[in-house]
Amino acid sequence: MEEAKSTAKLLNIIRASGRMRRRQMAALSDCLECFEDTMDNAARSAEELRRLSSEKSTFEVQMGNVETWMSAALTFEDTCLDGFDEVRKGKVVKQLRREVVKVSCITSNALALVSKLASVGG
Repeated sequence: MEEAKSTAKLLNIIRASGRMRRRQMAALSDCLECFEDTMDNAARSAEELRRLSSEKSTFEVQMGNVETWMSAALTFEDTCLDGFDEVRKGKVVKQLRREVVKVSCITSNALALVSKLASVGG
């Protein structure tokens, strides 16, 4: 979650700097929106994990929710990266891609851990 916040902050700084062309700015704005959704889903997931129930049926529903939200977060991160596929590459875009990929790796690992926890039943 902290890595996503840090990346969102970087995206905002770059947007405010005005160092990007119009198409890059459009991709950046879309990416920021995706990161807001990523952070919302990560926060919902963390809250649900804090409230896990020992009752099997409730636990399964909760873990299903967390898996769905974490998967959605990963999709939003991928969508962010897709937006930069069609814009001119430059130093700033490469830096953004690197940061987004880093967050995606963390999200993917978290999703794998959540899936494992769901499969063993806590």
